[in-house]
Formats: sequence, C-alpha cells, structure tokens
Amino acid sequence: MLKNFCRSKSGNFTLLLALGLPAILTAIAFASDVSTLMRAKSNLQNALDAANLASSHLGDLDVTRPDAFNRYFQANIAGHGELGNAVATLTVDKGVNFVRTKAVASADVNLNFAFLFGNEKHITADASAVESNNQLEVVLVLDNTGSMAGARMTALRQATKSLLDYLEAVKSPTRKVRVSLVPFVTAVNVNGEGFDPSWIDMDGKSSTNGINFPVIDGKRPHHMALFKQLQQDVPVAKRTGWNGTGWKGCVEARPGTYNISDTPPDPSRPDTLFVPYFAPDDPEVAKKPSSSYGNSATGYNNSYLDDISDKTKLGQSGVNILGIDLSGLVGGVADQLLAANMEKIAKYVAPTNKIITESSGALTVGPNRACPTPIVPLTDDFDKLRKAASEMTEWNGSGTNVSEGLSWGMRVLSPDPPYTDGTPWKTPGVSKVVMLLTDGENVVYGASNQPTKSDYTSYGYLAGGRFGSDNQTTAARNVDGWTKSVCTQLKSQGAQIYTMVLQSDTAANRTLYSACASNPVDYYAVNDPSKLPNVFQQIANKFSKLQLIN
Repeated sequence: MLKNFCRSKSGNFTLLLALGLPAILTAIAFASDVSTLMRAKSNLQNALDAANLASSHLGDLDVTRPDAFNRYFQANIAGHGELGNAVATLTVDKGVNFVRTKAVASADVNLNFAFLFGNEKHITADASAVESNNQLEVVLVLDNTGSMAGARMTALRQATKSLLDYLEAVKSPTRKVRVSLVPFVTAVNVNGEGFDPSWIDMDGKSSTNGINFPVIDGKRPHHMALFKQLQQDVPVAKRTGWNGTGWKGCVEARPGTYNISDTPPDPSRPDTLFVPYFAPDDPEVAKKPSSSYGNSATGYNNSYLDDISDKTKLGQSGVNILGIDLSGLVGGVADQLLAANMEKIAKYVAPTNKIITESSGALTVGPNRACPTPIVPLTDDFDKLRKAASEMTEWNGSGTNVSEGLSWGMRVLSPDPPYTDGTPWKTPGVSKVVMLLTDGENVVYGASNQPTKSDYTSYGYLAGGRFGSDNQTTAARNVDGWTKSVCTQLKSQGAQIYTMVLQSDTAANRTLYSACASNPVDYYAVNDPSKLPNVFQQIANKFSKLQLIN
C-alpha cells in the first residue's frame, strides 16, 4: 500500500497549484499595478490638459483663471480612484496679444504592491498652452511648375481657397490678417498690384542685363529694349505673331549676393534693380512634334522666330534687328549671331505667344516662356486672393527654383522696397508666416546637350556661369544652398516657416526642407494630393488658434 501511494500521481496538480498559486496571484496583481500606473499617468495628463486649455483664453478675466483651472481639473480626475492626493498649479504669462500658461500636477497612485514601485507610485504631469491674438502676415510660396499639372494643381487651388476661407474667418476688428500669394516656376512675376517700374532695370544698366546676347558695335541690347522693339509702330489691330508682344512681368535673379537678399532696389546701384525676364529665341529645330516640342530635357525648347543665316535673306530684307543694322552681315557673322541666340525679329512667323495646351501641361514659347501668374502682395481682400489662387496653373520648362520663390516671399514680408506693406520685422503682436510648397527638388532643366546647357532661367543659361557651375546637378545643389540661406534669413527675422513637399519626400528634400522649417516637425510630406487641404488647415491651426505646446 505504501509503495502504491508513493507511485500515485493523482494529487500532483493540486500540490503544484498550492505551491504556485501565490506566485501566480502576485504576478497578476503586479501586472494590474503596472496597468493602473499607466492609466493613472494618462488620466492625470488628460485632466491637466483640459484644465490648462480651459484657463488659457485671452478673453478670460485674470481672477477667474484659477477657479476655471481648478474646477476643470477636479471634474476630470473625479471617478479615477487610482489617483490619490492629486494637486495641480497654474502659472500665467499674459501680454497684450497673447496668453501663455503652464500647469503642473502630481498624484499618488493607489497600487496593490506600492512598496515594490517606490517613488514611481508618485506621478507628475505638465502642460503648456498658448493663445495668441497676433496680427497675421502670411505669405504662400507655391510651386507652379509643369509637374504640378493635373491632380496636384487641382488640390493646390482647393487647399489655397480653403486656407483663405479659414484665415478670413479668424480676422476680427482687433485682429488684422493679411495674406500674399507668390507663385513660382524658375522665376516670379512682379507685374501685378503694387508694381513700381522704379524696381526694374529699364535701361540696361545692371551687369547682367542682356548678357545672353552678343555685343555689336559696342552695344548689347537690353531686355526692355527688346520688348519695345517687338511693340513699336504696330497698331493693335494689325498685331500678328510676336509683334505687339510685351513684357509679362517675370524678372531675373539679381547678380551676386543680391540674388537672395531683400536689399531695396536703388537706381544709383544698378545691380540692385531687377532685370526684366526675356527668354531668347533658340535655334530652329528640324521638327516640332506636338507631343514633345518645347519640353525636352536635352534639346532646344524655345524656337519661336525664323532664323536668318544666309546672305540672300539678309541682303534682300535689309533688316534691322533689335535696332542693329544687319544688312551687311553675312555667313560666319550671321552664324555667330545664331549661336549666341540673338533674337531675329525680321519676320514674324509664330502664330501666338499664348498657352499651347498639351498632354504634359501648360507649355509656352516666346520671350515670356514659363512665366507664372503675378504675385499678390499682402492684402486683406480675400476675394482678390481667391481669384488669384483660382487662376494659378502649371508652366512647363526651365526648371524649379525654390530660392527665387522664397526670396520674393521674404521681400513681400519685408517693410522695405520693393514691397512695403509688411510691418517691421519682429514687431510685437505681429506674426509673420511663410508656407512653402513644392512638388520636386530644385532643378535646372532643358537643352543639356546644347551649347546653352539649359533652358533660359532666372539666372540666364546654365552655360553663362551664374549658377556657379555649368553642370545641372551641381547647379541645382547650389540652388538648394540659396534656398536654405533664405530660410535662415527669414528665421533670423522672426518669421515662422512651414514647408510642404507634395509626392516628393526624397532624402534630399527631407534634409533641406526640415532644416528650412522653423522646427523639423513643421516639415510635411504629403503623399496624397487630396490630403493637401487638410495639411494647409493643420498648419493654419498652429499659428492662428489656441494650442497645447507640450
């Protein structure tokens, strides 16, 4: 019997259970304590956030803030039995146009095994919030390059309209809200409201005016003279082809360090003036298939006038081109003019200089090639802004130059000329905000296999050296550097910068635009164009409403 009892296993489970049950129950209780501790921290933080927000409004009386804070805090911890001895304090920094609050709370957590947690059973939370009634000066620097065609441009127009509707709603008799639009491609168009001819190098005195054209008889034709040559002595009723064509309003980048500065234009210093954008006529191409002509990465894209390169044409026409008598020029000299991309306005053959609609988007040829719609300077006329936003469209050719768009965004916000509507930098009670959107990396585009090395851009041709290199990739990286430099200037003046890339979250863009933004979290990678309005709204909430700033 004793032997059988010793071999029996029928009571093993009961014995093991009796021995292990305390350990199992202890583990369960410990896990429950961990869960309770995490829940307690979350509940304490939520209660504090709610109380802080409830006491952070500009319109509140100072004497009522502590009462509101305490009531909301106590109401939100009620029913949370795990929180014991909960206390919270509020400090307030109040100015004329803002209220900034900071709150701190602590509590003991009721645990089954409190002795195991030591000091961890005593938890703390903190919260900060700010409500600002600052005046707003907001500039939207928006990519209008050809790659924005289709869903991207549709989403951009919609997002811009929604943002304008929102900003109009937050203005009040005591809160001034003004907005500017700066569409950009490789250049920007300044020929809109607020334009002053005194900004522009009308007489060819800048060191870069006309450098894309050859010197003949000691003269280099400057850009406004070229437009005048196109326009002169042609009645409106008889204008055909390119005669009658005027300057649309785009400008080149200024030379040297003026390129990305807000140095005011000064006629006594010609290089501070802005050179009118004039895209030269490229040499003829053998064929112009409608599916590709005008937007090639390797070939000429802007041939819009008949080329003259033989003695017969020159001798018979006795032409006067751009005010220079070419009737005696033959052979090699004429070929040199062609190679130098001299405008040959002897015969007007192009039917139009309006937009040619192709599958690739808005495509233009002519002296105003790839010039977008004009800047709208700071204004509180939201109907005007909405109309301008609805007229934005994509423009193929020349590339993407974000530094030009940002430079003009800075000039719009600046109190100094060319635009003078901005308040002085760092004015108390005024927030200056830049919202930048692009859908690609900076790029110098076109004619890479030709002597010009590129399309005409805001820095002329790549071969001209103004990009600091005649290599497209290196030049584009130089533009990245200029872009970053403009951001640094804006931030040093107190501007808030929010950057967005649309379907172009490349490593290079992520590095550039997260550094460009005021804070890395103010860089937004938007992969779905339909989400763009939501992102615009999210950014607007950051700079215009009460918010937690933990």
